[in-house]
Amino acid sequence: MPQPRKQDPQSRPDPGFLPFRRELMRKSLHVLALVIPATMLLLGNTPSMLIFGSFAALGIGLDIIRAGKAPLNHWIAYFFGSLMRPREKELPQGKVVVNGATWAMISAFILVLFFPVQVAAFAFTIFMLGDAAAALAGRRLGRIRLGGSTKTLEGSLAFLATALLISLFFPGIHFWHGAASSLAACIAEALPIPLDDNLRVPLVAALALLAVQYF
Repeated sequence: MPQPRKQDPQSRPDPGFLPFRRELMRKSLHVLALVIPATMLLLGNTPSMLIFGSFAALGIGLDIIRAGKAPLNHWIAYFFGSLMRPREKELPQGKVVVNGATWAMISAFILVLFFPVQVAAFAFTIFMLGDAAAALAGRRLGRIRLGGSTKTLEGSLAFLATALLISLFFPGIHFWHGAASSLAACIAEALPIPLDDNLRVPLVAALALLAVQYF
């Protein structure tokens, strides 16, 4: 009797998987999210802190409420489900799952709380556009897996190329400083670290940029 084939770890379904068209729609929001670093640069740290802190608190509150209120979760899934990953909308009863939009607001708040506004805006920008490029290039062109993760070398190179391009034109950021930050962010995005990439990648980018500026 033939033995069942063992499943290749790399072939296991990704709980964050979306069909390409829905992934494209989701990543298009990253371009719209450039209003966040624009707000940072226009308003400065303190007003931005108040705005993003309020949105982060609202997002966390909704994520907590919908975990225990199935009708609210169904309502959110009905209107926004096409842009949500399965792990964000298919909640076990009572389990709190922080969605990507909430993480982005938390990230923006932490950046303007702890970093100069230009550093915060640059870090958030290279993540938003670099992550979108990595996801789309990885899905279309990705062949070489990085370890046992769903990340691909092609996706990471797309992230790095996008971030380097931004470094060339971002106001007030020296290109080589931006390049060092971009490389650090690219590595942070590729590593299979449990912390949500909406938080870890911009923070690594900001820390790296601050470090190279200082030294």
